[in-house]
Amino acid sequence: MLFVEISEDSEDFGLKVTCNLCVRKSRINIEREGVKSGQEQQAQKMVSLSNSRLSAVDIGTNVVVRVPDLDRGRLAPRNVLAVVADVNSSGLYLLGTKEGLLERLYARNEFTTADNNFIDAHDVPSGSLSLRSASMITSGNKQEFISCHCKRYCIDKKCKCLSKNMRCSCVNLTAPAKINELRQCSSLGLRYVYFL
Repeated sequence: MLFVEISEDSEDFGLKVTCNLCVRKSRINIEREGVKSGQEQQAQKMVSLSNSRLSAVDIGTNVVVRVPDLDRGRLAPRNVLAVVADVNSSGLYLLGTKEGLLERLYARNEFTTADNNFIDAHDVPSGSLSLRSASMITSGNKQEFISCHCKRYCIDKKCKCLSKNMRCSCVNLTAPAKINELRQCSSLGLRYVYFL
């Protein structure tokens, strides 16, 4: 069923006829504009509240960035020391470590200021890296956690540990390592039982 809204038009000699769908559409557009302005006011209020709680940080200030649990390795530290390298017009910070600039920009609530100055802004190289790799490099932990799942020995380059030149993390050591282990046990007078 179609309803029409009739209103008098002073300029024309007749009546202006508007269907119910057009009236509903215009009311929806008015509500959308109201919601949009309300969201903008709420965003401005949140930004001003955040700026009042967290003061702006100057370029060259040392900060501590928390590394998310998903990006952190098992032995990597929870935080990374960085220095503020640049601030853009929207209030986002470009941070740098001794290894390079961090790839993304950070908001003020994603880091805290450090008590001491450990890094100078001119010590930061121009290369970029992710927060996870910066965390692993600063900790000195370049270990990757791999397991090869070999059935006997890690002999050829098909094994993950030998292809990456790393010590095997599984029980199956390489054949020369097993032989050396057997020799050490026999020199100590221990009896070593080994099943293939």
